[in-house]
Amino acid sequence: MKKRMDRRSFIKTTALGASLLPFVGLAEMLEAAEINGDYKAIVVVLLEGGADAFNMIAPNGDAYDAYVEARGGIALPKDGLLDIGNGWGMRENMEAMQQLYANKKLAIVANVGTLVEPVTAAEVATGSKSVPFELFAHNTQRDQWMFGDATGKSHSGWAARAADTFYAEGNPYFNINAADVNNNLQYGGKAEALHFDDASVSPDTMKRYGFGPKSGGGELGKVYYDLYAQQQNSSNKLMQALAKKRMAKMNLPDDLAGVFDDVDTAIGEFDTGVHEVGKPLGAQLEVVAKILSVSKNGGFKGKKRQIFFVNQHGWDTHDSDNEHQVGYLSQSLGAFQQELDRMGMGSQVTTMTISDFGRSLTSNNAGTDHGWGSHAFVMGGAVTGGSIYGTMPTLSKDSTDFWSDRMVPSTAMESYLATVVKWFGTRDSELNKIFPNLKKFSKDLRFMG
Repeated sequence: MKKRMDRRSFIKTTALGASLLPFVGLAEMLEAAEINGDYKAIVVVLLEGGADAFNMIAPNGDAYDAYVEARGGIALPKDGLLDIGNGWGMRENMEAMQQLYANKKLAIVANVGTLVEPVTAAEVATGSKSVPFELFAHNTQRDQWMFGDATGKSHSGWAARAADTFYAEGNPYFNINAADVNNNLQYGGKAEALHFDDASVSPDTMKRYGFGPKSGGGELGKVYYDLYAQQQNSSNKLMQALAKKRMAKMNLPDDLAGVFDDVDTAIGEFDTGVHEVGKPLGAQLEVVAKILSVSKNGGFKGKKRQIFFVNQHGWDTHDSDNEHQVGYLSQSLGAFQQELDRMGMGSQVTTMTISDFGRSLTSNNAGTDHGWGSHAFVMGGAVTGGSIYGTMPTLSKDSTDFWSDRMVPSTAMESYLATVVKWFGTRDSELNKIFPNLKKFSKDLRFMG
């Protein structure tokens, strides 16, 4: 008969390791997904602030006049739209993305967003179906995208859950954060994400990037290190998990010593944009490209799956257009895919955009306000590009696709994310665990080859 833990012991144990609960493996262990064959990576690009995709993709056919009437002074000029077929065009400064689309390496996922269940604008208006909580709030909606769950029940990122699916014992090299901010996308797995914030990737990177007693903690550091080494075999499961987690972090610089010795030195500097807030998107993608040049040769302990996170600031356009952000995004993605193709990794890396939410259909006379549904872009040689997936909304004042001036998503966030993660080698049962609300939506939008 098992001995029950009394209240005092429970409180003591919880106090020692409350922050470890996501890492202890209290949930059901996932079976290891398929990771044989070629190396694969996903690069998630957050368009932080809520990107106005309706000023990135606009109708250039019969529906153009209704679009202008709805959008007013912020509508894109028809003669500047770059044609992508089927009555739609890209903004004139999106040449790189248009070319990728024409070359079948870029797809558009239409009107995608956070959903609790499939819902129409009419059902939202009557309240007959559930909708995500705190719609139009930056932090909440961004977190729902990163948690991969709009119900509010998940408290770890979908990339962290994917890591645990592929590597049940934890893999500290699976999730890599190249942005200047932390993110919930990669939080809550058995291993923390590697954060390359200001580090440049070069042969001596790990010497300068090291941390913990192993990289100069002195005598006190050695005591600290030895204490955790002993506690790895503790009978207290929480303390054991804490010790293993700390040991992995302290040993990391030594584990990765020399990992960047064979970095591809032909990778040049990416453009850093104009008036950009925070760490430039180009600088982040440059770091990712250099890490990928090592990963393809098994530099990260031969692991064959990785997810990268990068962040582009400045998309909250209440009082302005998003012209600069659009042009810089297109330029950066084009340069990144070109570099991947040069390295022979064009089909091994899939890049995808996410954002807090879309924008309002009509203008506030200066820009646009917080919205809901929006378009996403997915790029790479494995993408069945040159097509729009899902249903494009009607951009007109009498459209039945919007509620309270916001487009109601016709494609669920989970369907979009799951389609890319399925390409990684997951089974349907595993997708349901990574995305717990996926059962209400399509598991595969079929834009991955």
